[in-house]
Formats: sequence, C-alpha cells, structure tokens
Amino acid sequence: MNIAEGVKADKEIQELHIKDGNINIYIATFKKLLKLASYKEDKQEALKIFKAGLSSGLNIHIINSHSTLPTTLEEWIKAAYQ
Repeated sequence: MNIAEGVKADKEIQELHIKDGNINIYIATFKKLLKLASYKEDKQEALKIFKAGLSSGLNIHIINSHSTLPTTLEEWIKAAYQ
C-alpha cells in the first residue's frame, strides 16, 4: 500500500457513517478502511471513529441496553448487531 491510499482510506473512514440502518455494510466498510488506514483495532482512536459513524439512536440503544458499557471495538461491533 502506498501513502496516498492510506491517506485516502483515513479520510474515508473519518467520513463514514451508517446509511439506511445497514449495519452490515457499515461494519464491513469500516473494517476494510481501518486496515487500509493503518489503525489498530485495539486502540481507542478506532473505537472513537466507529462510534462516531453510528447513528445517535444506535449509540443510545447500545449505552442503555447494557449493564456494562462495551469498552473495545469488538464489543461495540457485537452490541451494534444486537
């Protein structure tokens, strides 16, 4: 991968938002761009970007429906499917 691809992927992931409630496409695209932009899944920056791309309603649902708030990207992804 060249630097230009990484920069483009970073811009795209920063602007990525769930569309039409389609969580499957959002997560698949997010994971692809995450790798291309060289983010690490275990870092808080990746989680912050993921949550920013979710609808506010889905964020609220995840927060309100869990007795223990998800803290990792994988936990948030799993919660988004529920």
